[in-house]
Amino acid sequence: MNTNENSNNKLFNLLLNQLPNQFTGKLEIKSHRHSWILFFCIGRLVWAIGGAHYNRRFHKIWHQFCSNISLDKIKFREGDYTICYYYHIMSVLSRRKSLTPPQTKAVVLANLKEVLFDILQEQSQQELTYNLSDAGLDKSLILMSTVIPAETILPPINKLWLEWEKSNLAPYSPNLVPVITNAKQLQKVAKNNSYNTITKLVDGKHSLRETAALVNKDLRQLTLFLIPYIRNKLIELQEVPDKKRLEGSPGLEPDVDTAPSPTKPQPLIACVDDSKEMCYLLEKIMNKGGYRFLGIQDSIKALVMIIEAKPDIIFLDLMMPIANGYEICTQLRRVPMFENTPIVILTGNDGVVDRVRAKMVGATGYLTKPIEPKKVLALVKRYLQNPPSPDAEIKSDSSDL
Repeated sequence: MNTNENSNNKLFNLLLNQLPNQFTGKLEIKSHRHSWILFFCIGRLVWAIGGAHYNRRFHKIWHQFCSNISLDKIKFREGDYTICYYYHIMSVLSRRKSLTPPQTKAVVLANLKEVLFDILQEQSQQELTYNLSDAGLDKSLILMSTVIPAETILPPINKLWLEWEKSNLAPYSPNLVPVITNAKQLQKVAKNNSYNTITKLVDGKHSLRETAALVNKDLRQLTLFLIPYIRNKLIELQEVPDKKRLEGSPGLEPDVDTAPSPTKPQPLIACVDDSKEMCYLLEKIMNKGGYRFLGIQDSIKALVMIIEAKPDIIFLDLMMPIANGYEICTQLRRVPMFENTPIVILTGNDGVVDRVRAKMVGATGYLTKPIEPKKVLALVKRYLQNPPSPDAEIKSDSSDL
């Protein structure tokens, strides 16, 4: 693992460098949306619970590696106590020789990988809190043949996350469920083979992660295949609730993920610019900031596409063939839903005349090229937190930011 790459990674630094020697206990990790618990035994990872889809995750993994055993038929004796119900299941079945050592190891590894990936994604978007405690799993249940050193599991997880991030997928959680929202338009846009493939993959019930497992495809490649249709609002990624715990489970397992999951997707930022390079640059900036992005290079189609997508902020290039930024801004302000939407004019010239004209057509701001990522993200954050009034004074990037 590249230590420089992870020097600012609080999770990795904690797991690799700051845990007490031979630590046995648990590490609680929390964001304002989710919570997780990592369990340790003599410094090695044992199990993990929590997150958006704790129950769905275990059902999926169990089906992948232990489909010969039905979870629904497993019951605990009344009065049995367990801090981790699913781990207790594996421990008991393993001791009864109903589960093979490779099956148990595979379930533990897959569960830890998904939890650690989700924590890394959450860590990239907001600050997390960490709390160590000596309280942990019942040591009599721990399967020592399946415990995993952090230095063994973290490098491949880091690689998966970096590939996800470099593919501009950072804002998209694998726990989201793709749902077709415009089947007619999707059929027009997608080629026949692609449309048939999409309708088989996207059933509105399974998450990206679950779908990849069902069709035995790489999660990142599957998501990249769907992303163009997601960005064009033909497919929408939605939050779905977790499954209920198994009937008959003792219900004593800590319900760590008690914070409500947000139902509102990340803000959508649109840019109309005939320059492919500018759209690509803004897309990278927005994805890094955790926002969704819609790039439009054809100014003729811009109005229709923006009305369909309903972005939260719109960037308009000033100089474009056929329809320029002023003209598109004027048209957008005539649409009631965009009366107060922040609209920023992009230009290579920070002239007084252009700024006055931008104000006259209803633009909110005026950003001079070449754009600076930090300034753009600061502007987006400010407009999202405090949307400007329609009659607010227009400002250029130098004074606005």
